[in-house]
Amino acid sequence: MSSDNPQSGQGRPLPRKEADLFKNVVKFYENKNYKKGMKNADQILKRFPNHGETLCMKGLILNGMASAKGAAGSKDKREEEEETKKEAVELVKRGLMMDMRSHVCWHVYGLLHRSSQNYAEAIKAYKQALRIDEENLQILRDMSLLQIQMRDLIGFKETRLRILTLRPNSKVHWLSYALSVHVNGDPDAAVGILDSYFGTLEEGCVEFEKNFESSELALYKNQLLSETKGEDEDGLGGVRKALEHLDEIEKVIVDQTGWLKAKLSYQLQLGNFDDAKDTAMKLFERGLTEEHRVHGAYMCALLKCDRETCLEVEKMKGTGTLATLRPFSEEERSVLLDAYGSKDGLSKLYPRSNGIKRIYITILPTNSDEFKSAIDKYCQKQITKGVPSLGADLSSLYLMEDSRSNGSRLMLATDPLDVNVHPVHALLVDLIEAYITSLSSNNSFPSGEGESPPSALLWAWYLRSILHEQVAEYAQGITLINKCIEHTPTAVDFYELKARLLEA
Repeated sequence: MSSDNPQSGQGRPLPRKEADLFKNVVKFYENKNYKKGMKNADQILKRFPNHGETLCMKGLILNGMASAKGAAGSKDKREEEEETKKEAVELVKRGLMMDMRSHVCWHVYGLLHRSSQNYAEAIKAYKQALRIDEENLQILRDMSLLQIQMRDLIGFKETRLRILTLRPNSKVHWLSYALSVHVNGDPDAAVGILDSYFGTLEEGCVEFEKNFESSELALYKNQLLSETKGEDEDGLGGVRKALEHLDEIEKVIVDQTGWLKAKLSYQLQLGNFDDAKDTAMKLFERGLTEEHRVHGAYMCALLKCDRETCLEVEKMKGTGTLATLRPFSEEERSVLLDAYGSKDGLSKLYPRSNGIKRIYITILPTNSDEFKSAIDKYCQKQITKGVPSLGADLSSLYLMEDSRSNGSRLMLATDPLDVNVHPVHALLVDLIEAYITSLSSNNSFPSGEGESPPSALLWAWYLRSILHEQVAEYAQGITLINKCIEHTPTAVDFYELKARLLEA
């Protein structure tokens, strides 16, 4: 049997013709040209039926073919896929038994486990392959990807270090190792690695010119600097270094918006509120008037909030701002209303911005006539345009004090009982009922400013149905949404709302 089974692990490689065929097998597999790969593998096995590496590659190709067939989705195809995969596993195991000292066989065994999402076993197979061939870059790369996927951060760092040691001339290996150190919680060391990489470059290198890759790398180093502690007593030495570093890298930055956002964050953390206001205005000038995080930072700068509050606002999602985080004093509310609603305020500078109009409503006291007038105009405009998301948009106004924070924080009312007694919900119900009455009789809103489009009544019904849903009045909501469907049976949003009401 030994003469019919040449094995590279035992120092007896395939003859030249079969060795070339094996290279083609690997190439065809990588290009997903499975039929040609199978044909070449069968030619080798015809002469050497027990060649371990070829058996393993044939099994891997069969596994790829099974996955491709299973993608079709029919029951017969899935059953055929299972049978083919079983055959593939048997082939790979048989090949491994024939040549247990081949790194190729162990690598293929790991790839087979990875395709079955058995990542722990795949890593074990990769480690066994690396005991045989310690400097195989492909296996090291495959193992590092699985280690980061399995959150084996220490193993990921060790593997990336081995790769960097083997190929120190590659940029991607330096950056990957810096990332592995970063995710292990050592931003100082990650900065040192990037500095070492920059030290290997010559003057005039493309890395020091203005381009996308240089820009992203510079911003990544800046992020690392902001996460370092520094030597300052207040623990903000890293943030100060990062702010200074932003000025140094400005000439290579392509993403000016990201650069300004980072600058705004650092200025707020360091208490440079006047500079932060200027930076926020620059972001508004760049078209970010609809981004609520920038508005939240702008509010923090206006009210000179503490660092913890600024960081909390920075992490808020969606339409969250400082106005939805905590209640305002009269003085604070006055400052914000002046910044957003005065003659020189944002609403005058950017009159077409929906975000600014919406935030202005959030700042207004809910018991004021100005709030009622503002929300009336806002609802009329959105209903006229036929905006399906208006109900979800308005629900973010149901703010109430969070009892767990002794009134220092706000929370969104989501329970139907809380929503039912909320003054904003009561106001919206009165407004929409008035709209429906007026639109039904006069085809215009109560304000009487011209004739409204026929669809206005339809979307007023839809909004009223959503208000019923928010307070668990499902029967009334279904009655109204049925009227919407009868009016316009082709609108998908109506069926979606009816499904939610029926499910509840």
